[in-house]
Amino acid sequence: MPAHAGGTYPAVPPETGIAPFVGPTWDSYRCARGPVTNFYHRAYYGEEPPALYRGYAYRPYYRYSAYRRLPRTYFCVTD
Repeated sequence: MPAHAGGTYPAVPPETGIAPFVGPTWDSYRCARGPVTNFYHRAYYGEEPPALYRGYAYRPYYRYSAYRRLPRTYFCVTD
């Protein structure tokens, strides 16, 4: 389901790593409904949360299936 303004936004779980700043240039994205695995603990994600594919988090890289699909799916949080 697409996310809406004022709702949830893509992030890294606070207990897992350094949460990135999500800028206003994000177009469309989805939020994961189930649990997400494969986060790197205490990692810095370069101001972009990892996209998800089949429940796994992937770092930004064009060859990963998570980055070839649009809209991308992310782990989402609220303020």
